Amino acid sequence: MMKRNLSLVLGATILLSACGGPEQPQSEEVAEAAAEVAACPQPDADGNVKIQDGLVAKIITTGYGRAAVSKDYADVHTTLWLYDETADGGRGLEIWSSGGTDPFQFQIDAGQVIQGWDLGVTCMLEGEKRELRIAPELGYGERGKPPVPPNATLLFEIELVKLTAPE
Repeated sequence: MMKRNLSLVLGATILLSACGGPEQPQSEEVAEAAAEVAACPQPDADGNVKIQDGLVAKIITTGYGRAAVSKDYADVHTTLWLYDETADGGRGLEIWSSGGTDPFQFQIDAGQVIQGWDLGVTCMLEGEKRELRIAPELGYGERGKPPVPPNATLLFEIELVKLTAPE
């Protein structure tokens, strides 16, 4: 219920501001969410989104829901490959897949996943599928994490199945 109300308030706020309507006082939570969504980088004509140095996303399937923001719980399906520029689509050795019917859940910006995921899943829409190419400094870095070798560039395909706002 709170998620629905937040979405409705956020949508109404954006519509009113876009239409030149009177400014309404906003809760701090709604204002922060609106600011985060407004700061989302936009895809180019090919669906590529440069999030920051070392992190590029390619939108495979456009989403239909609200955008992910910091502290949301994200339920995702994912597959990880080692990036190999000579392989078809850059997909080298497959390392891991969430598989099955149960998605993998994590909280954005809670330190539960690599930095490239926190940055790359933020701004995704529910239902969106994107590919993230993550440089080593935003992944497992010099130490690696077996079976991921040190200094590996990672390629993830991530489908954002569901977002849940924190209580």
